Amino acid sequence: MIGSLVALLWIHYFFVALSIKRLNITRTIDRERLFPGEYLTLKYSISATPLMQLELIAMPTLRGRYDFASTRGERVIVRSDRTVSFQYTVSFRKRGEKDLSKLEILYRDPMKLFAIKATYSLEEKIMILPRIIDPGSFPLRLRELLPGRESDFKLMEDLTDFRGIREYDREPLNRIHWKASARMGSLYSKEFGYTAVSKTFLYLDLNLSDEVFARDVWERIRVDYEETAIEVAGYLIRKIIADSGRLTLVTVGEKVSYMDDTGRDWIDFFEALSAVHGCEKGPSLSECMSRDMGRYDPATTVVVLSLYLGESILPDLVKARGRANRVVVLLMPFGLRKSGQLPGKSYQMLPRAMEELKRRSSLLEEEQIIVRVVEENRSLAETFGEAGTHR
Repeated sequence: MIGSLVALLWIHYFFVALSIKRLNITRTIDRERLFPGEYLTLKYSISATPLMQLELIAMPTLRGRYDFASTRGERVIVRSDRTVSFQYTVSFRKRGEKDLSKLEILYRDPMKLFAIKATYSLEEKIMILPRIIDPGSFPLRLRELLPGRESDFKLMEDLTDFRGIREYDREPLNRIHWKASARMGSLYSKEFGYTAVSKTFLYLDLNLSDEVFARDVWERIRVDYEETAIEVAGYLIRKIIADSGRLTLVTVGEKVSYMDDTGRDWIDFFEALSAVHGCEKGPSLSECMSRDMGRYDPATTVVVLSLYLGESILPDLVKARGRANRVVVLLMPFGLRKSGQLPGKSYQMLPRAMEELKRRSSLLEEEQIIVRVVEENRSLAETFGEAGTHR
């Protein structure tokens, strides 16, 4: 009797394994790229001619760098006379390329004597773009004159090119559009087209500086900084392109990459930002700036986003200012206060090298070299507004 039961069990196991191998699984997704927090729907269908009816648990395995999406299994009953369809709705917390290829199929024997797990793989990846933020103003005011157009050097606007209206923001009274303000019930100002175009070199530094001492500690800090810095870079990219400015993005990460706005819009930059990552030992910001000095001109604004810089970067900033018209450096070592959160007490202690950079750079602000450290209890809007007071 025991021998017969064992034989039946093996026969049952064989038919289940053979039926699982004969499953035909297809998958479709409702979009190819999305932002963090948005929902993605994965639709699956199982059709086959299994040798027996099977009750299975299907569960997609989703993987991405620094971000793992957990999903619950879907219980499905597979029969030879119909196609079974089911779907999952998932979202991801962080940007990057996510692998949707694998689907795990689990069969558990009703008697709990055995279980069979099979993994089906059909290559499929999706790109999660960086989160969009809107922290406020930023000092990207410098513009290059366009030939053949009259220009007021102070405003760089063509008063004959009326573009529309926008909400009033502490501008001179002669900029207020009184008729529109009366109709709308609040103050609106006139917006004109520019007779000039800004040029910005944006350096996104994702690597650890050689000056960092406790590298194991700062590498963990760097992972969080990387996401924040990319969100800030995305905001600046959208702002520059929306203002019809010229942009060159220099990403200093595992490798150095250059990207300009020729034939591109902001979504192309976001796709590039989705895939970049920094490292503990990689190219240095100083090397990139030294190599690019010849590309700056008096209409260029140089913007640097970095985790950790010491006073050794000052000679590069001074040289850059000698060729460009403004240099802005934002250091974000310990995160920042999110929009809508109330400020709290800060226990931030900057490394000595960064404190010295902050102290010495304060003497250069009149020369349009602006260095700001984003504090953990301050928002980006507050930090940008502070930098924006230097006109």
